[in-house]
Amino acid sequence: VSLWDVDEGRARGAALGLGAAVAGSREEALGADLVVTMTPGHEVLLSPGSLREGQHVSLMGADGPGKAEIAVEELARTHVFCDDWEQASHNGELAHAVEAGALEREQVTELGAVLAGEAQGRRSDDEITAFDSTGLAIQDLAIALAAMDRAAELDLPTLEL
Repeated sequence: VSLWDVDEGRARGAALGLGAAVAGSREEALGADLVVTMTPGHEVLLSPGSLREGQHVSLMGADGPGKAEIAVEELARTHVFCDDWEQASHNGELAHAVEAGALEREQVTELGAVLAGEAQGRRSDDEITAFDSTGLAIQDLAIALAAMDRAAELDLPTLEL
C-alpha cells in the first residue's frame, strides 16, 4: 500500500500511521493495480485512456456540484459499480456520465447485488473496473465489520483504542 498527496508531509504522516509507503509521484500512485481517490474532486485525475487493463479505481472523493475525479470518457470504458444507482446517478461521478448520455442504468452494477450473488463482479483479469462510492452508510458499516472480522486473515493493520 502506498499513499500520495499534494502535501508530502501529510502523505508521510498518514503512511506512518497506517504502516504504508509513500508513492514517489502522482503518476506512480495512479499507476497502481488498485487506485483509491479521495479528493475534493475539482480536478480530473484520470483522463481518457489513463487506466490500463486489469486496473481498478474506487472513486471516494467528495460528491457535489463540479466534482469530477475521472473523465466521463474514461468512466464509460470501465465496468462500473456503485453503492446505489439512484444516489450515484444524481450525486456521484456517475452523474456526469449519465447527464452526457455516456452511461445508462443497465451498464452499472450495484455492489450490493454482487455481494448478494445476484450480479457478477469482475468478469476477467484484464477488465478495467471502477467503483463510484457515494456513501451508503449501511453498506459502509457492513464492509467495515467484514474487514474487522477478517483483519488477522487479511493482515490488516489495526489500532488499539
